[in-house]
Amino acid sequence: MHKDYNDFLQETEKTTSTLDEYVLSMVHLDLNPGHKVVFFKVTLIQGFIGFLTMLFCPQFNFSLTNNYDLFHYFHQTFGHSVCMVICGSIFLGSGAVFASYILTQGEVNKIRNSRFLYYTGLSILAVSSFMLFGAEIYLNLLSFWLIGAIGGGITLFEINSILRKNILNT
Repeated sequence: MHKDYNDFLQETEKTTSTLDEYVLSMVHLDLNPGHKVVFFKVTLIQGFIGFLTMLFCPQFNFSLTNNYDLFHYFHQTFGHSVCMVICGSIFLGSGAVFASYILTQGEVNKIRNSRFLYYTGLSILAVSSFMLFGAEIYLNLLSFWLIGAIGGGITLFEINSILRKNILNT
């Protein structure tokens, strides 16, 4: 009986230390996720939301519905350059709003720590996708679109992650 008790104590020490290590590693991953995982998730969110925005704001004359009313309104009211800034802001900004609420707080913090890198990467990925689908891209308009996309994405992600933290307490 004494031997069984000693075996139990030895196994308990192994089990608790293994369990402690497992819990600590899980907490560490939740609080500090990898950049690849976070970028993949934010790319999926942006891809889905970006697809939906293509219904309303045709990027680089590339539209799913061929509805150019909103584009023509911005173009006639503000001109080419501002129109591209607005379209870039809508495209990446709308995905940023959803990402700030869908992702975990650790993932949101990871993006906030290197937001310029994330939104520059997403912008380049979006433009590459447009090119892959045959969109006509002009360098002068692209630069304004990138300014709007990166600036709008960062700004809207930041605002909504602060709102999420302060209002929803998550």
